[in-house]
Amino acid sequence: MKKSRTIRMTLLAAVCFALTVVLAIATPAIPERSEALGGTLTVKFYDSSGAAMSGQAALDVARNKADNLSNGYQDKVISALVNPGTLEDLNTTNTPMSPVVHSTDLAFSLPAAGSAALALTWPTSASRGYSMVLLDNLGAGFSSSATVNFTFQAARDLKKRFDAALNSRLAATPTFAPSSAFNSSKTTLSTDFTAMMSASTESEKGKLGWAVLSDLHATFDMLLAEYGGQLAKYKDEHDQGSPWLGTTFDDATSSNIGTRLGYARNATLPSGVSPNPGYGWVRIVFDVGTPLNDYDKAVKSAHSKGLLVMGMPFDSTTARACLPTNNPTHCTASEYQARFKSVVDHFSNNSNSAMNIDAWEVGNEINGEWIDEDPVTGTYSYGSGDMATKVATAADYVHAHTNATTVGTLYWQVPTSNRPLNSTFTWAENNLIDTGYANKLDVVLLSTYIEDAPMGSGFDTAMSALIAMFGNKPVGLGEFDYFYTDTSRYFWSLTHLNAASTQAAARAARPALATQAYSSMLAYPTSIGGGFWWYFQEESAGSYGTALQNAIKGVANSVYFG
Repeated sequence: MKKSRTIRMTLLAAVCFALTVVLAIATPAIPERSEALGGTLTVKFYDSSGAAMSGQAALDVARNKADNLSNGYQDKVISALVNPGTLEDLNTTNTPMSPVVHSTDLAFSLPAAGSAALALTWPTSASRGYSMVLLDNLGAGFSSSATVNFTFQAARDLKKRFDAALNSRLAATPTFAPSSAFNSSKTTLSTDFTAMMSASTESEKGKLGWAVLSDLHATFDMLLAEYGGQLAKYKDEHDQGSPWLGTTFDDATSSNIGTRLGYARNATLPSGVSPNPGYGWVRIVFDVGTPLNDYDKAVKSAHSKGLLVMGMPFDSTTARACLPTNNPTHCTASEYQARFKSVVDHFSNNSNSAMNIDAWEVGNEINGEWIDEDPVTGTYSYGSGDMATKVATAADYVHAHTNATTVGTLYWQVPTSNRPLNSTFTWAENNLIDTGYANKLDVVLLSTYIEDAPMGSGFDTAMSALIAMFGNKPVGLGEFDYFYTDTSRYFWSLTHLNAASTQAAARAARPALATQAYSSMLAYPTSIGGGFWWYFQEESAGSYGTALQNAIKGVANSVYFG
């Protein structure tokens, strides 16, 4: 379950801390520069007033030191050198990359061959929070030594991606019909970008780069959210597929399950519409060790409310260990398959159609490095979780014995990956694309805990890379939540929260995140939406819960009514 995320983050922090101590002893505070075979990318930083920042100050901002003094910020992985097009991690050592900290900059050793882009967590907006920033030299990447002004270069790079994203939607079917708010934001962006490009000093470029990044973050968010509803409405009306607007139930045997499923129905049903247009989905998590009959009521109740059901026999944590849970062993592929078969058989091919599940999540957060950790010792060994085989055999079983959809969910971690081989696109290329296993998946989703691994203004970059990797396969968000008590709470988005923020503050922040995420995920021709808000069962009650429900309903209304 997701509550184990805190445990694994603590273990990883401990490992990273040990490595940090060793490096601190072995490395001078300001080490001598040395050229890597591919050269060095030297990145200089300026604050929003134009004052030069030290390398350490920049690193502290990237790690969000100000908000996370007690949350292990100093151990947080926040950077990676990646392929500019695919976002695959280029680090071959499978250990986190750390920049060399100089008094006036951060330095990154480039790979010996090819070009690289720098992915870095950074606050791209004072009001919208942290993003995954891709410094990609206008798409070409860096193949030899270079010195760049971070906010200036990041703004130029993101502006080029924004222009391409906007132009593609203005030329698409349906064409993007922007709001007056979008046009106003775009005008501000254009004015600030022109001023930045006319700046004559590095200080002024760096200062104006902050403003342009903030403009871009806000305007890009508006583009995706607005076009998401417009495109989904067009597709729904032209029989090109209805959107998935999903929520998650991780305790579906609870006594209040009928009431909570009613909240899910309310959240995903357009206002005043009957019959249900089929937008609403619920993911039901089947806890290992709980009798399957205990879930019958939830599945039947969901269907009776017009909701479609996606079943999850294994969360990413239980995928690595089998029963007994108090003395776990690494879950073998055959054990995974046996468990999966029993759940699928129970909820498929029943004469009572209300008992038959509509989609099966054959693997959850399948690239998570914690799956490759021994459940007893915590020892990591890449591939030991055998997740690719588990996913493939489970998908084969579903296709052979049911008419249900197969779904695979990846975990978003690019600049924040503790193990480069488990980085989202690196793992997917090696384990799904190269093996052909991707063909066994009908839908590919992306789990995004943005307080642990920011997306922000990098949302379109990430989703475009996912779509490119999986061709015409439907894609979407497979898991989402924000600042729940069991999550890492390193970074903030849209509403400024920190590690010490109360759950009342977090609950107030979630509706805006839900609106943005659920809308944006619909903004691509092959996207189906998703969302599958993880703690919806826990967070959907009361006044805060009503606000969360209404945020998702607003997306449903946008699709249905325009």
